[in-house]
Amino acid sequence: MYRVMLVDDEPLILAGIASMLCWEDHDCRIVGKATNGQQALEKMEELRPDLVITDIKMPAMDGLELMRQARERGYAAKFILLTNLEEFSLAREALSLGAMEYLVKLEMNEETLAKTLDSVIERCRRLHAFSQNEGGAGAEGSAEDRIRDYFRRVLVYDMDGRADESLEQLIRERFAQPVLVLIHFHYGPEGFTSDFTREDQKKVMGFAEDIIGEIVNAFFDRSCLIRRDQNGFILVLSAAGQEDYQESIRRMGGKFISIIRDYFEVSATVAVSQRGESIEEFPELLYQVMSAMNYTYYDWSEPVVFYSQKCEASSRHSSNFNINFLKKDLGQSVRSRDAVRFAEMMDQVIDLLMEHRPSRPQAINGCSSLYYFVMSFFEDQNEGDFPYEADIIGQLNRMATLNDIIQWICGFRDQVAVVLEKRKNEKLDKNVELAQQYVRDHYREKISLGQVAEALNISQGHLSSTFKKQTGQTFTDYVNGVKVEKAKELIAAHQYMMYEISDMLGFDTQYYFSTVFKKVAGCTPKEYEQESLRESESGYNKII
Repeated sequence: MYRVMLVDDEPLILAGIASMLCWEDHDCRIVGKATNGQQALEKMEELRPDLVITDIKMPAMDGLELMRQARERGYAAKFILLTNLEEFSLAREALSLGAMEYLVKLEMNEETLAKTLDSVIERCRRLHAFSQNEGGAGAEGSAEDRIRDYFRRVLVYDMDGRADESLEQLIRERFAQPVLVLIHFHYGPEGFTSDFTREDQKKVMGFAEDIIGEIVNAFFDRSCLIRRDQNGFILVLSAAGQEDYQESIRRMGGKFISIIRDYFEVSATVAVSQRGESIEEFPELLYQVMSAMNYTYYDWSEPVVFYSQKCEASSRHSSNFNINFLKKDLGQSVRSRDAVRFAEMMDQVIDLLMEHRPSRPQAINGCSSLYYFVMSFFEDQNEGDFPYEADIIGQLNRMATLNDIIQWICGFRDQVAVVLEKRKNEKLDKNVELAQQYVRDHYREKISLGQVAEALNISQGHLSSTFKKQTGQTFTDYVNGVKVEKAKELIAAHQYMMYEISDMLGFDTQYYFSTVFKKVAGCTPKEYEQESLRESESGYNKII
C-alpha cells in the first residue's frame, strides 16, 4: 500500500482531492495532509510518504521548494504537482527535481486523478523492481542490456545518472557526441474521434519498434531505442563521424513517419536535440528534445524538428492567454439566440489563440471550459445536437497541434450556431429578464430566490425552473457570477481590503466570499489581485 500525502493551501481543494477517489482501490492510503510546504516537510520525517500530491503556489514554502528540500534531506517520495499554470520553465525545474506528473486543477476530476495516480504507481513499481534487480542484471546481462537499462533509468525514470566505471567507459566509447530523438505518435485521426483501443496502440508500438530499429541501423552505427510511454520512444544516437547528422536524421525520420502513416493511419512527430559531447549533457539534451517537441504543437509544418532558439521562444508565448472575459458576451448571445453574434465571439476566441499561441494544456483547458460554459445553456438539448460531454476532454487531448484545436473550435462554433438559429423563435420568459435586472440592481445585498420571486409576484418554483431552462444556470449561480464580476472591478481598483469588498457585496463571511470567487473565477481573490497588479505594472513599464 502506497502512502500518500496531500499538500495545498486551500482546505476545499484538500478535502475535494481526498474524497475524489477510493484510494484503497489504487493501492494507496492517505497518511497526512498539509497546507503549505513547510508544514509538509515537517510531517514527511514522521509519515515517510511514498507519494506527495502538492500545489506549486503556496505560502511559507511553495511546491518546488518543498521538492528541493525533500530531495536534500534524502526523502524518497515521488511528486505529482497541482497547478493553474502551464509554463515550460516550471516544468523544466520540476523535472530536474524529480516530479513525475502534472495535474491542472481546473481539469482535475475523478478520471484524470485516477489515471495519473495509476500511471505514477506503475512507474514507482518499475523503479522498485529496477533498483532491486540492477546489480545482478548489470553483472550478468549483455553490454547492450546494461546500456539500455542505464538510458531507461536516466531518460525515462529520471533517476540518478551515475554508473559504475566500466559501464560509464562503455557508454562514452559507444555514444560519443550523443543526440537524443523523441518520437511521438498521434492516435487521433481527422474528425477528432479515435477508434484506437489500448490493444491497437500496443500493436502500433510493437510494429513501430521493429521498423524504427531496422531503419535506424541503416543510418547510424550506434543507437539505442527505448519506449518512453504508450505514445512514443526515445532514441539515443551517436553522431560521431557523421558530417551531416541532421540530414541523416531528417531522412531517417521521414521514412518511419511515412511507414506508420501508410500502415496504421497514425501520424508521428520527431523532435531532435543538438549534438552533445559527453554523457554529462544528457539532462540538457533531454530538455532540448522536449522543448523541440513542444514547438511542433505551434509549427505543424515540419514533421522532423531540430532544437534551436525558436523552440525556446515558443514556450514563452502563452502567459497572457485568457478567454474568461468573453464569457459574459458569449452567454448573452446564447441566451438571446443570436447565432451571428455567437459566431463573432467564437471568432474572437480563435483570434486570441492565434495571437497568444498558448501552451497545449492551456488551450485544452480553455476550450473545455468554454465548451462546458456554452453547454450549460442547453440543458434541454436534443440528442445528436452536440458531442457527448464525456468525449470532449478525450477529443481535445488527441489534438496534436494548435491548428487542430482551432479547427475543433470552428466545428463547435458552427454546431452551436445551427442550434441557435433553430431556436431563435422560441418564446422567452420576460420574468427571467426582470429577475436578472433585479440582481444587477441589488448586487450589494444578500439576494435569495424567494426575495426576487416575491418582488415579481411569481412562485419560487416557477422562477427557479424557468431561470435554469432559459439561461442554462441556476439562479444562485447567476447571482454569484454578477457579484464576482463586481468584485473583480473593486479588486482591480486597489482601494479596498478584501473583507471590505466581501461586506460591500453582501457576503456573510470573507471565507464564503473567497469560496464563491474561486468557484466562479478559478482563482482566489488574492491571486486575482496579484495578477491585476502584475498586469498594471506591465502596462506601466510599456508606457515608460
